[in-house]
Parts: sequence; C-alpha cells; structure tokens
Amino acid sequence: MPAIEGPLRICSYLRVSTGRQAEGDLSIPDQRRQIQAFCGNKGWSVVAEFVDPGASATDDNRPEFQKMIERATDDDHPFDAIVVHSYSRFFRDSFVMEMYERRLRKGGVRLISIT
Repeated sequence: MPAIEGPLRICSYLRVSTGRQAEGDLSIPDQRRQIQAFCGNKGWSVVAEFVDPGASATDDNRPEFQKMIERATDDDHPFDAIVVHSYSRFFRDSFVMEMYERRLRKGGVRLISIT
C-alpha cells in the first residue's frame, strides 16, 4: 500500500479477551491511550471507537466488531482507517483477517496496527 499522507479520520477498535488482560498492560484504557497518542502524533482525528471487552478474536462473533465493519463500509465513508493496538486485537486467524482487510479496502478503509 502507498504511504499514508495527510490527516485521516480514524476509528479505533479496542478488545481484550480476558479479565487478566483487562487488568494488565493490554487494558482497554491503555489501548485507548496508546492509539490516541499514536494518532495525535500523526495529526489524525479519532472520530469513532468500538470496544469489545471480554471477546475472543478467534471468530467474528463480536457485536462491536460487526457494527464497526458495517459502519466502515457504509456509503457515507465515515472514516479512512481502523487503528488497533496490534493485529491480534483485530483477528487471530490470518486467513479470516485477510478477508476482512479486503472488505475494508474495497470500502476505502485501511487497517493499521500501532505495534
């Protein structure tokens, strides 16, 4: 993909799968803080946020994940990219992750990991 230039409208996706993660360094507030700092340093605006606490990334049976994908591909193009702490926050199965990345790209939306 070409380099990202200029200000982008960002949707952040935050997820933890266990209570231990929620209390540790992958907590929702910590992911939010890191994503906001990353985007702020690039001049990008976080315009939406979707959070799935206690949801596994082994499948797509996550309510906020599904809402985010639907919103990302809406005709009004509400954001330019989805930013995650790491790709494992988005999806653990690389084949299915690629399927979602292609769907997002068709809608003009990038997937960006800060790590």
